[in-house]
Amino acid sequence: MKGALIRSEAAKRRSPGIRPAAILLACLALAGCGFHPLYGQGDTEEFDADLASVAITPIAERVGQIVANTLRDSFNPTGAKVPQRYVLTVVLATSVGDYAIRKDGTASRELLAVNGNFNMFEAGGGERPVLTGSVRINDSYDVGESEYSVIVANNDAQARAAQEISADIRTRVSLYFRRRAAKS
Repeated sequence: MKGALIRSEAAKRRSPGIRPAAILLACLALAGCGFHPLYGQGDTEEFDADLASVAITPIAERVGQIVANTLRDSFNPTGAKVPQRYVLTVVLATSVGDYAIRKDGTASRELLAVNGNFNMFEAGGGERPVLTGSVRINDSYDVGESEYSVIVANNDAQARAAQEISADIRTRVSLYFRRRAAKS
């Protein structure tokens, strides 16, 4: 019994050295393969000339304004003057409906649904889009007794939906440029 305890203690002392070595080896392997996190929070201030060359057309409604501003800020965070080679158009439609109903028949939660389509064209007359896609975000919020709290909750849900839509579109446009660069 003592021999088994001595061996298990010796194994415990050896294994902590093996784990960091395995983790270090895995990190080095990932760094060497060109791995880049797709959805991670990388360096948001990093300048990408391809993204900066995309002009975003105005988008209708409040959610659209937030999406357009967020896309402009994320595509060109430094505000550098770059020739516009692409034009991104986004069309959004929002709807709000009752999501949960109280016993008295009034809504206790509302669902904000934002659907959108986007197209990216080459600037200067490209009639056929080089990238198309659609986005859909659902967000719900509590409906309280105060009218003001409902307005604030709705505005907050719109802002969250706009941020998610912007991140989704940015990811897809970034992937388009990465794939195009890999082909060349």
